[in-house]
Amino acid sequence: MEMKKVNNIVKVSIEEDLVELVSGFGRFQIWQCLLAIIPVICTALSNTNFVFAAAAINYRCAVPPCEVTNATVATPDWWPTNVSDVRCSRPVYSDNSTCSSSDLDHVEPCDRWIYDTRDSIVNEFDLACHEWKRTLVGTIHNLGVLVSMPLMGYLSDRWGRRKAIILSGLCLATGALKTLVGTGHSAYLTYTIIEFFEAVLVTGTYTTCFVLIVELIGSDKRTIGSAAVGISVAVGELILNLIVWNIPYWRHFLLIVSCPAPLFLAYTYFLEESMRWLLTNGKNEEALILLHRIASWNHFAVSDEAIDEITKESKGAQNIATEKFNIKLLFSSPALLKRVIVCSWWWFTAAFVYYGLMISSVGLPGNKYTNFALSSLATIPGDVIAVITLDRVGRKKTLLGGFVFCGVCCVSSGFIPQEYTTASIAIFLIGKMSISACFNAVYVYTSELVPTSARGSLVGTCSMLARVGTVLAPLTPLLSEWWRSLPTALFGCASLAAAALTLATPETLRRRLPDTVAEATAMS
Repeated sequence: MEMKKVNNIVKVSIEEDLVELVSGFGRFQIWQCLLAIIPVICTALSNTNFVFAAAAINYRCAVPPCEVTNATVATPDWWPTNVSDVRCSRPVYSDNSTCSSSDLDHVEPCDRWIYDTRDSIVNEFDLACHEWKRTLVGTIHNLGVLVSMPLMGYLSDRWGRRKAIILSGLCLATGALKTLVGTGHSAYLTYTIIEFFEAVLVTGTYTTCFVLIVELIGSDKRTIGSAAVGISVAVGELILNLIVWNIPYWRHFLLIVSCPAPLFLAYTYFLEESMRWLLTNGKNEEALILLHRIASWNHFAVSDEAIDEITKESKGAQNIATEKFNIKLLFSSPALLKRVIVCSWWWFTAAFVYYGLMISSVGLPGNKYTNFALSSLATIPGDVIAVITLDRVGRKKTLLGGFVFCGVCCVSSGFIPQEYTTASIAIFLIGKMSISACFNAVYVYTSELVPTSARGSLVGTCSMLARVGTVLAPLTPLLSEWWRSLPTALFGCASLAAAALTLATPETLRRRLPDTVAEATAMS
């Protein structure tokens, strides 16, 4: 877009596109992007805290007549050598005064346990010997995420990006309710219900903030916006790791994670709506008010003739700007439907592998906090790589290369002997970096393949289907009981399949964002 400067003031001709005018990276855009990434950081805190709150902890069965004061989880000397299950089996002695192996009468299921820590919900909710209940917390959380993505996508298309972000931010307070539950099996049920609704109300912020940033900063800065969102997620995970490292008790760190919620009341004054959304929904007066506000921030002026022409066009020619997307319109375009299906598999794979590797990180050899931090840090170079390659080699090649590289790393990791700790962690981190680059690319690529009239809904729908992956990811550690490398083998196969599907979509590098289904279809 060409602009003419007169006395250091930009005069905009009538022919110039209003949306392109307000896109860019001026002071207004920088300020709004900073406001948009804060909810992403807070959402990352909410979205990953279950990794620590429902973490596996060491425990063993308690045998009250035989225990000593300050007993530990270490197997005591009096434990019968022929009872190998120290977690879920309780030896019963004929003479409890001696607790001698020779006096072993029988073995029965354990009903009391000794834990090495109170940091997890396992001990307070009596989840010992019910490993599936512990992993189910993550699955229930991600079921909530699955619902949240299309719901918040719909709300952002219907009510606006701004209102959807504010609503999600305020709902961070829902997580604090988990700290009020009691103990025992009934508390577990209450906890999981709150976990579900917290995920429903909060995690849709990811896609809403990303869509707002994409529509805010213009076509030549989309990759920077995507990287900003990706790095913000990593920052949120690192902040959570720091909080849990210093305050490991789950009730306390969950309360801290919920604290930023009141901050988003201020967003009603500071965060602005997307200009594209305002124009697409026929809110011309609000769009013009926002235009003057942007002009004030970025020091340019719009001529009265241009404003009159824009107002006249927006009132008289709504055929493009007011296209109302519906499911029938999607099925009327086979090219767009195919594109949405392909994008959905990309999102599924990116989420399945990303969160699967994140959950697996706390089970790697060494300190679980250090490994989680390394896993989070590995996403940052992945985001940087995506920024560099997306604008140089294109969206398709970046996504293809990232999925192939991640698939190879995940599959090959299954053949590395467990004693090679450094090699295992290195391959793991390379795979995490690769899938992070893919996640970054998927956000950008999908937003460019679908029209403005349904961008929030379709990106939200793709993200919803991705959350099927996040629902399954917390269950993957259970697969290692059959074969140690089965989880990473699944991650690798899913990545390679996603790589193959990239061949079915058009390149979008340096193309204008499509506003209608017809424009999106024409990209084929």
